[in-house]
Amino acid sequence: MPNLRAMRICVLLLAVCFAVNIGSAQSTSTPAPAETSYVRLVMFDGTSRMGELLQSTESEIVLETIQLGVVRVPKYLVKGLTSLAAREYEQLVEAFKGRELALNPQSSRYFFAPSGIQLRGGEGYFQSNIALNSVSFGVTENITIGGLLSFAGAGGSVKIGKQLSPNTYASFGGIGFMDYYGQFERPIGLVFANMTWGTEDRNITVNLGTGTKFEDGMGAVYAYTADSTEYSWSPGQYYYSYTITEYDQEWVRPLLVNISGMNRISENRWFITENYWVRNLRFATRITGANLAVSYLPSNTTNFNAQSDGFAILSMGIRNLSTRNGWLWDYGMVGVLGGDFGFAAPWVSATLAF
Repeated sequence: MPNLRAMRICVLLLAVCFAVNIGSAQSTSTPAPAETSYVRLVMFDGTSRMGELLQSTESEIVLETIQLGVVRVPKYLVKGLTSLAAREYEQLVEAFKGRELALNPQSSRYFFAPSGIQLRGGEGYFQSNIALNSVSFGVTENITIGGLLSFAGAGGSVKIGKQLSPNTYASFGGIGFMDYYGQFERPIGLVFANMTWGTEDRNITVNLGTGTKFEDGMGAVYAYTADSTEYSWSPGQYYYSYTITEYDQEWVRPLLVNISGMNRISENRWFITENYWVRNLRFATRITGANLAVSYLPSNTTNFNAQSDGFAILSMGIRNLSTRNGWLWDYGMVGVLGGDFGFAAPWVSATLAF
């Protein structure tokens, strides 16, 4: 019996030692490091914050940022959160080195003219200056579509572009418009192509465009017949009714050059200038075999000579971002200068990004 009892005691001591060794090994093992998570926060005021995600609770998001260290952001200020790969985060940090992480929420346009910078996929904005309302939406990183609505008519727009290098962008597209009252025989349009150089906060853009051609009346008349008829209300007075069989139909097609620029002057304010030079290129088409009845002949009965006329539109102003509600307000002055006319008018518009 003593030997059996001794064996039981030895087995019990071995089991205790084995359990202690396992527990010691588990307590001293090193846990696997957690994977680092990077995010970009888009705020309702249009700014952006990036950093390593440390914690996310019901009320706040905690980030480790490059510039400010640990930052606690209340969730009610956050419009959206996007996860970033480590490489993408490094590239964005490099791009914003030396300046704040507040992004320009409207770098894709100036007062009205487009830049080569695209809206990001899923982002958009609504703009209104009462007379003209528009909405634009980034379908993808390279395609932006939009709609126009005014008291005179409605239309749409499309812009396709991409970033060519860190500070160079290019795009092309068009705008179509149709009036409600039938003043235009068909929808009118404008096609454009542009290049933008600079950053989202400081850039310059050159746009080249052309629009729909318009009839501009009858030019030189080459063949016609005329008949005289007595007025019934005044005997002895006559007028001629002309039947024109060959003439020049004159047309006008606008050609434009637009140069616009933007420069950030404070955390939530940008200086903008937008300028157009428009030339109306005139040309003619010979019409033969016509039978047009008119009461008088055009004064120009000589051969039509192609010529150009045009005007300039100059503007400058300020874009201000409201940090309380996220609305952008554009304030500026616009001057229109022609060969024998000129006037100035204020420009005010409001924009809400979404």
